[in-house]
Amino acid sequence: MRIGFIGTGSMVSAIVRGAVTNGMNPADFVVTNRHIDKAQVLADELGLRLVPTNTQLVREADIVVLGVKPHMQTEVIEMIAPTVIECNVCIVSIAAGRTTDSIAADFVAPIPIIRVMPNVNAQIGRSMTALYARGATNEQVEAVTTLMNSVGKTVTLDEKDFPVFQALAGCSPAWVYSIIEALARAGLKYGLTKYDAVTIAAQALSGSAELVLHSQKSGIVPTQLIDYVTSPGGTTIAGLLAAEEAGLSTALLHAVDAAVARDAELA
Repeated sequence: MRIGFIGTGSMVSAIVRGAVTNGMNPADFVVTNRHIDKAQVLADELGLRLVPTNTQLVREADIVVLGVKPHMQTEVIEMIAPTVIECNVCIVSIAAGRTTDSIAADFVAPIPIIRVMPNVNAQIGRSMTALYARGATNEQVEAVTTLMNSVGKTVTLDEKDFPVFQALAGCSPAWVYSIIEALARAGLKYGLTKYDAVTIAAQALSGSAELVLHSQKSGIVPTQLIDYVTSPGGTTIAGLLAAEEAGLSTALLHAVDAAVARDAELA
């Protein structure tokens, strides 16, 4: 199944590089961009087929990924809609805030749509991606799932759950960066270099996240892992209680609430 990408920005580039690196055939990908020289660079790097127009790309692909900014999506859809309908192409949107209802309204016709929401960590093959399909075949869903699994993990959700997913996966990297920065400053306070403190904090958080995912396979939840690390009267429980007294859990819950509320305002 051939997949086309309209737009070759950072997210599309990360997805395509991840797919090719993980064994997908570059001959199955076709790309275009309004600035064709940018698409040419990616095509030359990975051995992709480059075409000059969006309409030609639609004619050559079974699945078309709209890799343009949300505010540009309607304009692009107006340009390609007749060809998409004629060729019965499946449309994939990676634009935040663009629901399948809004996309379908732009096409003014029933077409297969798959909405995916990756996060910034796709750049290093560690994305957490949500997927919701509307009118797509099992084969189309499987092809898109395989594509997104090439740059991380994929979960299938009801579209109504996308706002909270956006908070937990799309927004949370910025919050984690803030936590790493805060821990690094604490290390700096006690004499570590900033570089060493950042490395220590980032690796500790990365390893902890991996352990959570590994432990899930055995039915172990994060609360149990906390108990494993905290010993009676020890340093970890002292720090944990201080963090909770300062509002750690409440602050993170409020961050999710604020992100979900803002998403509703932007819809």
